[in-house]
Amino acid sequence: MNGLVTATEGTSRVLLAGTTSSIATLQHLASGLGERVRGQVFVEVASAAEIVPFETPELITVAWLVRETRSGEPGTCETCRPGQALGRAVRAWVSEMSTGDLEVDGGELVVFIDGTDALVHELRLDMVDRIGSSTGSGTFVR
Repeated sequence: MNGLVTATEGTSRVLLAGTTSSIATLQHLASGLGERVRGQVFVEVASAAEIVPFETPELITVAWLVRETRSGEPGTCETCRPGQALGRAVRAWVSEMSTGDLEVDGGELVVFIDGTDALVHELRLDMVDRIGSSTGSGTFVR
C-alpha cells in the first residue's frame, strides 16, 4: 500500500472506510493495494448523486452507504445520521471477518477509517479497542 497506509509483508486484508470528504483518499489508497490483498471499502454518502467511479484491485469490494435510503435508530422514523451507516457497516464487517487470530483470519488486517463526524471518531476508538493498534492481528491506521 502507499501514502497513509503502510503494508507489511504479512498484510493480506484491508478495511478502508470513510465519508464523502474521504473519497479521494480512499481511491488513492485502494489504487496502491497489491493484487493479492483482499478486503472491503465502505464509503458513506448523503445521497446516490455522490457515488463516483471507484476502481480497485479484483479482491477489493466497494460498498456505497447512502444515508438517504437508510433509517436511523431501529424502530424510529429518524433518518440516518452522518457516520451512523459507516459505523454499522464497519462493525459488522470486523465482527464477521476478523477473529483476532492471524492463522484463522489469513493474515494481518490493516484498517483505515477517515471522516470528521463525531460518530466516525467514536468508530475509530471502538476499532482500536477491538483490533488493537499496530499490534496483534490488526493494525489501526487512522
